[in-house]
Amino acid sequence: MIVPVEWLKQYVNTNKSAKELATSFTALGLMLDRPIATVDGQEVLDLEHRMDRSDWLGILGCARDLAAFENTQLLYPQLNTGTPKALPDNEKIKIEVKDCTTDVHRFYTRIFKNITVKESPNWLKTRLAAYGMPSKNNIVDITNYVMIELGQPMHAQDINKMRSKEIVFRYAKPDESIVTLLGENVKLDPQTFVLTQSDVPTCIGGIVGGKETGVDSTTTQIVLDSGTYNQVSIRKSSRRLKIQNETVLRYDKFLHPQANKIAIERATQLILELAGGECYENYDYYPTPWELKEKTITLARTEKIAGFKVEMESIKRILNAIGYETVDETAEKLTVKVPYFRTDVEVEDDLVADVLRLQNYANIPLKPIHGAPPKEVTPKVFFMEETLRNELVAQGLHEHITEPLVEMDASNNSQIVLQNALTSEKSALRTSIEETLKTVLETYKKHNVQNINIFEIGKEYLMLEQGSGLDKFREDRVLQVLVPPKSTAQQTSAETRKVLYTLFKDLGINSLEVVKNTAAYDIKVEGERVGELKTYGFKLYTESLVNKAQTLDRARYKVATVTSQDLAIQFEQIPESLGTVILALNNLDNIKSVFVLEDEIYENTILFKIEITSTEEESLTTEKITQVRNKVLTTLASYGGRLKTE
Repeated sequence: MIVPVEWLKQYVNTNKSAKELATSFTALGLMLDRPIATVDGQEVLDLEHRMDRSDWLGILGCARDLAAFENTQLLYPQLNTGTPKALPDNEKIKIEVKDCTTDVHRFYTRIFKNITVKESPNWLKTRLAAYGMPSKNNIVDITNYVMIELGQPMHAQDINKMRSKEIVFRYAKPDESIVTLLGENVKLDPQTFVLTQSDVPTCIGGIVGGKETGVDSTTTQIVLDSGTYNQVSIRKSSRRLKIQNETVLRYDKFLHPQANKIAIERATQLILELAGGECYENYDYYPTPWELKEKTITLARTEKIAGFKVEMESIKRILNAIGYETVDETAEKLTVKVPYFRTDVEVEDDLVADVLRLQNYANIPLKPIHGAPPKEVTPKVFFMEETLRNELVAQGLHEHITEPLVEMDASNNSQIVLQNALTSEKSALRTSIEETLKTVLETYKKHNVQNINIFEIGKEYLMLEQGSGLDKFREDRVLQVLVPPKSTAQQTSAETRKVLYTLFKDLGINSLEVVKNTAAYDIKVEGERVGELKTYGFKLYTESLVNKAQTLDRARYKVATVTSQDLAIQFEQIPESLGTVILALNNLDNIKSVFVLEDEIYENTILFKIEITSTEEESLTTEKITQVRNKVLTTLASYGGRLKTE
C-alpha cells in the first residue's frame, strides 16, 4: 500500500518524520517494502501489505491504526450531509440483476446533473501523483481519490452516452467483448458478469469500466455507483482476463456493503465542491442487508495468549480507538460490535491480536521461562529414518520423493481406491514405493544419467482383508532402494547387496540374514523379518529397525577430562635410562602423557609433568586423581624415587 505522508497527516495529527512513521507502521504489521521515496517533493511510504486487511488498502484505514497506536485522535474526511433530491421514476437509472445474484451483494447509485467536467485542482492532482495515479479530470479523479482514501472502488458513467436508462447485471455471453477505458479490446467469458445497457456490455463487473460510457469534458450528468461483489468471482475473472488494477486489488479482499454508502457520500461532497451541479438519489440494490458481527473478548483468553496480565480498561480503550463499539462490559469480558471495515475479524483471537499489536509488541514484558523444557516427543522412527538417509547419501545414493497416487489396478485387492479422484491416472494409493520410484530410473535413463542408485523413504498403503473402519487400512513406513540394471543380473545383485550390507554395517547390525522366499529374499535381523531383497533393490520396514540399530541419532562423543600434576621426584641415584621410567608410567591406567623437565634436574631431583585423563566408563573425580597419583608414586618408588617434600 502506497501512503503519501502529507495525505496521511490529513487524518492523523502527528509531527513524526516519514522515517519515524515507518517505524510505527512496522510495529503495526505494515513494514516498508522499499526505501522511503520522494515524488514531486512529497515523501511516500510503500508499505508491504501481507495481512487480510481490506481497510489497509485505504489511507484512512492505515491512519486509523496509526492514530490508535500513537494514542491520538483520528480526523475523518468530510462527508456529504445534505439530502439528495428526489427524481421521478422515469428519470432514474433502473438497476436489475439477472442471473448473477450470488455475485452482486450491493449496488448503490446516485445521479448528478449540471456538473462541469474540468481539470482537477492542484491539491487533488498532487496527492494522486504521489500515489502513482495519473490525473484525468475532476470526476474520474474524485472516484480514484475516494477509492485510495477509503479503499472502496467507485465508477462514474456518462448518462448521455448510455444506450438506455438501465444498468443490467448478467453473465457475459460466449464471444462477447468490450473495449475498456484504456482502449483495450477484452474478450469475455460466461463466468464473468458484466453491466449492460440494451443488452450490450458497458462495464466488466468489479474489474474495469468501458470506454463507451466514459466521462470526458462533454459530460454534464453522470450516474455514480459503488458496489460490493463476490470477491472469489472477481479474483477468478481478473485472472482469466489477465486484468490487474487498483480496483481488482481491493475487490480481491472481502469488502463490506456498508462501505458503499460512505464512499458515495464522500464522493458526493467532493463532486458538489469541485464540479458543481445537483445530486439526486437513485436506486440502491441491496436485497439482503448484512448485519455487523458481535464478538466477545475475555481477560482469561487475552492473558493466556499474551502471557501477561492486561487490564480491561486498556482492552476497551484500544478496541474503541480502532472502531469497535462496546455492546456489553463486565469485569471479565467485553462484547463489541465489529466495525464494517474489519471483515477479517472472525474469532476472539483476532480481537486479542488487535489489542497486543496496538499496545506495541515491544512493550510485552520479557520474562524467563520457568520450569523444565518439554520432553522429546519425536517418535524414534523419525530418527531412524534420518539416520538411514544420512548413511545412504554418504554411499552416494540420490533421495527422491514420489507421489503416492497411482492408477487403479482392478487385480490388486490390497489397493485403496479414492472416492473423489482428480483423474483416472491418480485414482488409488500405491501399495509399494517401488511402483512410483521406478519411474525415476526411467527418467534417469532417458537423460543418459547412469549408475546412480536411488532411494525413497515414505509410506505404502494397504487395504486388509479383515477389519472394519480405520482398522481395515494399514500404512507401512518403508525405505525403498533401487539399483539401475548393470550388464548382468549378477552385477546388479552384487551392487544391491553391497548397498544393503554397507548400510547394516554402518547401523551396527551384525545379525543380518538373507533367506530365500518365493519371489525374493527375506531380510531378517535376530529372526525377525525387516525387509525384502530383490536383484535390483531392497526395501526395509523402518519401524522394525528402530530397536535393532546401534544408533538412531547423530553420534555422541564423550569429551575426556584432562588434568595435570607436577611431581618433584628425588632419586637415590638418577636412573641410567629415563625412557624405561617414562614407559612404565605411560602404561598405567588414566595416564595420557608423561613429560620430564630435564632443565630442572638437580640434586638427583627430576620434575615430572603427569597428565591424567578420564575414560569412557568413568569421570575424573578428586578421588580418582588421588588414586592415579598414588599409583604413579608407587611406580617411581620402584626405581628409587620419592616425592620431594621440601
